[in-house]
Amino acid sequence: MDLFKKLKEKLGKGNTKQLIGHLAAIVIVCIIFLISYSVFFPKEESSEADNNVVEQVSVENKIPETAYSDSMEDRLEKILNKIDGVGEVEVMITYETSTEVVPASNVTKSEQTTEENDKQGGTRVIKQENTTQNIVTVSSKDYNNSPMVIKEIKPMIRGVIVVAQGAEDPMIKNELIEAVTTIFQIKSHKVKVYGRN
Repeated sequence: MDLFKKLKEKLGKGNTKQLIGHLAAIVIVCIIFLISYSVFFPKEESSEADNNVVEQVSVENKIPETAYSDSMEDRLEKILNKIDGVGEVEVMITYETSTEVVPASNVTKSEQTTEENDKQGGTRVIKQENTTQNIVTVSSKDYNNSPMVIKEIKPMIRGVIVVAQGAEDPMIKNELIEAVTTIFQIKSHKVKVYGRN
């Protein structure tokens, strides 16, 4: 309240030029404060930045390649172990690529065409295309805003080594090669079978 009384007194005395100078200085100081505040304390980024975070999370949450490889080797060992004449089996699988996860995304495309005519009678057509892609996420307490996966591309197999008891017999060796090539749909030269000591 004292501030308003002092303001009325100053206005009443006719010192308006000095008052306007003080008010202008206060406004300038406030503007400088707001600009410096926004520089030192930036806002949180927009939803597009959230999509980038989601992409990084999806890479971190990916199943480790060794877990996939180990599970495939275990399953193959169990199958091959059941073939008649085959004893204990060990398998090693090598891969050419890693597992690739394809997330679902919303794609928005817009196209704008502008035609310009100049004074000499020439025309120029300008075509502008904009594409925006946002990753679709699943929000729940279990998934914690993880991306919705539409497909997962398994890695390509480079080669398979099978070490098995009984593989010294050419017929059993051939059965092991046929089993592996059938399971993985690979050529027989990518499968090597060795006897176990």
